[in-house]
Amino acid sequence: MKNLHLPKLRFYVKGFPEDARYVRQTAPESLEIARGTLYETWYNCLKLSPYTEEALHSGLWRSKKQQITYERFGDLVDTTFDTWWLERGFELFKEKVDFKRIEVLPDAMKKSSSKNLILEIPLTVSPSTLKVQFDKLLQQHHPQYRSFDRWQFSTATERLRSSRLTSASLNLYLRVYDQCRKNTKKHLYTIGEEMSLNPRFIVKRSDAPKDIPDKHKQMSLIVSEYLEKAKNLVAHASEGKFPCTDDHDWIERSTREKRSRYGD
Repeated sequence: MKNLHLPKLRFYVKGFPEDARYVRQTAPESLEIARGTLYETWYNCLKLSPYTEEALHSGLWRSKKQQITYERFGDLVDTTFDTWWLERGFELFKEKVDFKRIEVLPDAMKKSSSKNLILEIPLTVSPSTLKVQFDKLLQQHHPQYRSFDRWQFSTATERLRSSRLTSASLNLYLRVYDQCRKNTKKHLYTIGEEMSLNPRFIVKRSDAPKDIPDKHKQMSLIVSEYLEKAKNLVAHASEGKFPCTDDHDWIERSTREKRSRYGD
């Protein structure tokens, strides 16, 4: 673990929660925050990805993006997230420049540019009024006032995508994906019941026989949905796009597969 004795390098990580996003971190400090975030989920996606093993075995990469992603993240076999983050991960995701803050500039330094708005703030006006005025100025001058994408301005080697997907939901998809890979002979509804994905569709002894097939179908639908999202997630992650569950070209979708989702 070559980076365990790192100098006290301090850096920003744009994808951390807001209470830590604007604070400089050392590598060990950043690890404490990175656990359980989308960064760990991305690591888990790549560790579960069958495409890397396939490429290493055949010598053929499905895409240049996949090869670049592998080279950047490294060989994850026999690693844990903790060791990988300290050795390589934080280097991928740290910002290369400092977080920008509002500053009071001396008159001699007041040089306008396309990326900075220089203001003269009167301190004889109430803070609440100043906030209203400042917001109006931003509406007028900020090119991305309503749809700012902080990742567009990231300087990290690898960056997350703007998304409403959460690590909790994505980790659930990955757990379903892992169980389905390990239990290929089980019905999808059986996996869903074992994972308690939805208690409403778990068959009980008191259930009427006529209700059981419908419960199996509904539970299979849930497992199938999560499984498909996980497959897409892993495929996109393997090409350096994360998080994303949109349909990926690597995922085969056939009529036979659709039928299997329902446990038929």
